[in-house]
Amino acid sequence: MWLILGILMFMSLVLIHEIGHFINAKRSGVKVLEFGIGIPPKVCKLRKDKSGTQYTLNLLPLGGFVRLKWEDPKDEADFNAKDSFIKAKMSRKILILISGVGMNLILARVLFTAIFTMGTQPISVLPENALSSHQSSYLMPTVNFLHQEGFISGDLVSTPAKIERVSSSLLGQKMGLSWWDTIISINNEAVDVWNIGSVLKKNIGKDITTVFERNNKKVLTKEHCPADNCILWLTFYAGVLDLKPIKFPFFKAMWIGAKEVKAQTVLTFSALWTLGKDLLSFNGNRIKNSLNRLTWPAGAIKFWETLLNQWGWKLYLGFAGMISLALAIFNVLPIPALDGGRLLGVLIQGIARLKPEKYFNIEWYINLVFFIALMALGIYILLKDLVHFRDIKIPFLW
Repeated sequence: MWLILGILMFMSLVLIHEIGHFINAKRSGVKVLEFGIGIPPKVCKLRKDKSGTQYTLNLLPLGGFVRLKWEDPKDEADFNAKDSFIKAKMSRKILILISGVGMNLILARVLFTAIFTMGTQPISVLPENALSSHQSSYLMPTVNFLHQEGFISGDLVSTPAKIERVSSSLLGQKMGLSWWDTIISINNEAVDVWNIGSVLKKNIGKDITTVFERNNKKVLTKEHCPADNCILWLTFYAGVLDLKPIKFPFFKAMWIGAKEVKAQTVLTFSALWTLGKDLLSFNGNRIKNSLNRLTWPAGAIKFWETLLNQWGWKLYLGFAGMISLALAIFNVLPIPALDGGRLLGVLIQGIARLKPEKYFNIEWYINLVFFIALMALGIYILLKDLVHFRDIKIPFLW
C-alpha cells in the first residue's frame, strides 16, 4: 500500500507540473499534440479531444509529459504553423515554460499552509550546524529555532552523541566511527547530540581529535575536517523533546507557508551548490560521495513510507510539499533539457534574432545529449537507492 501511495504521490507532483504547461499552452494558442500519463513506451490511447490532443497512458509510472506542436523542423507544415510553439510570441513561450514551475511552487505553499493550519510536528529536528543554522524552516528546524519560537516545552536534556548510522565513504567513516559508538569530545570540547554541529563548525578546516567510546573503552582518532565539507554525516539517537504542535491560524499559516517555501529553497540551493562544487572538483572521492548522497525517486518513496507509518498524513503531505518545491527548483536550473535550459534557449533565440530552423537543430542535439546524461544519472540514483535499501554492497554504487 505504501509503495502504491508513494508512486501515486510522486506521479501527481510531476503531472501537476505538466498540467501547468498544458493549460498555458492551450490558453496561448499553441497546439498540444499529446498529454502523457507516465513515461513511454505507450500502453494505450485514452482519448482525443476536439483540438486534436491525444491523452495517453504509458508504462513507466514516473510522472508524465506534454508534447507541443514544433518538434520537427523538416515538417514545415507543423513547424511553421501559427499554432506551433516555435512561432508563438516570446512572452507566451516564457509563460508556457515557467508555468510548470509555478504550479509546483503554488502546490508547495498550499500543502505547507494546510499542515500548519491543522498542526504538525517537524519532519526532522536538527542540531545547530554549518548547514542549517542560517535558515528558519519549521519542517526541518534547528533546536534553537524551536526554542525561540516557543515550540519546546521545558529545558533541553543533554543527550549522548550515540551513533545510529554512518554514511559510507564519508568523514565519519574515515575517522573509524561505527554504529553504537558514542562521541565524547572533539578537540577537548565535550559534545552531545545538540552541540556537536556547532563544535564542528568552530573547527572547519582544522585537524580534529575525536574521543569516542566503544564497548566501554575510550578510543582516540585524528582526521582533517575539510573547509568545504566539515560534516561527519552521522545519524544519532536523538534525545526526547517535548514538542508542542506547530500550529497557526489560517491566515498566519499562509504567511508561515510562504516562509517555509523560502527556507526550503535556501536549503535546496545550498545543497545544489555543494553538489556542483563536488562534481566539478574532478576529485573521485568527492564525486562518489556526492552521488551517494543523491536520492530520487525511490528514496523519496521510501521516506514517505517511514513518515506515513510513524507520523501519519500531515508529515506525509509536508514532505510532498518539499518534493514539489524540489521539482520546481530542479526544473528552473539553466540546464539543457530542463525548463530552465529551454527558457534560456528561447531568450537567446529572441534576443539574438536567430532563425528558428537553424537554432532549433542546434538546440535539439544539445537537449538530447543532456537528456541522455540526466537519464543516466537518474538510473544510477535509482539503482543506488534500491541497493542501499537492501543493504547490498556494490563497488562505486555503495
